[in-house]
Amino acid sequence: MEPTTRVMLGWLLFGGTHTVLSHPPVRDRLVARLGERGFLGVYSLVALATFVPLCWSFFAHRIATPIPLPLLATIPSVAWLTMPMMFVALCLILLGFSSPNPVSALMGPADGGSGAAGALRITRHPAFMGVALAGLAHCLVNTAPIDRVFFGGMTIYAVAGCAHQDWRRRRAGGAALAPFFAETSFLPFVAIASGRNRFVLGELRPLVLLASAALYAAIFF
Repeated sequence: MEPTTRVMLGWLLFGGTHTVLSHPPVRDRLVARLGERGFLGVYSLVALATFVPLCWSFFAHRIATPIPLPLLATIPSVAWLTMPMMFVALCLILLGFSSPNPVSALMGPADGGSGAAGALRITRHPAFMGVALAGLAHCLVNTAPIDRVFFGGMTIYAVAGCAHQDWRRRRAGGAALAPFFAETSFLPFVAIASGRNRFVLGELRPLVLLASAALYAAIFF
């Protein structure tokens, strides 16, 4: 099978199994039969069994020699734009995975609350949107077909995951989560730009931001 096709099928398999296993009717049946820990174990094993071959296929077949870049990627400002995009992406990912989130399947609201604070003021899906932003940044300057399929698939999977997560939480949370959805946005900074929320730098955890900067520097250099 051609490597680019293999990567595309890898994303479909990884994203499809994630979506099916987290779909409420399927998840509820599995939790009832296996228990919460058993379900998480199966979920994690399926994720590894699909994601590892996907990454292996990509990195084993990346084009190492230079290829002609399209006009967009040769514009200096576009190349430079990817740098702050990646820093913001890493910040969102680390903030998202280290903070309580009412719509996250893994990290529920702290103290039972549902108010938006910190990175949730930017988007109610900071980790997923960080992954999407990282994929988009790489699509701007990586133009081999296999790169576009891998990083484009990353972006599509992340955005689709956000939409599915919203659907699940609206279905399960009902009126209790309505205020949270009203004051947050799906896409980053939309709620702030529309006046439904505000950016509060002091709520972003300094240690996480420092860790993001250190990780960014390590990747860059």
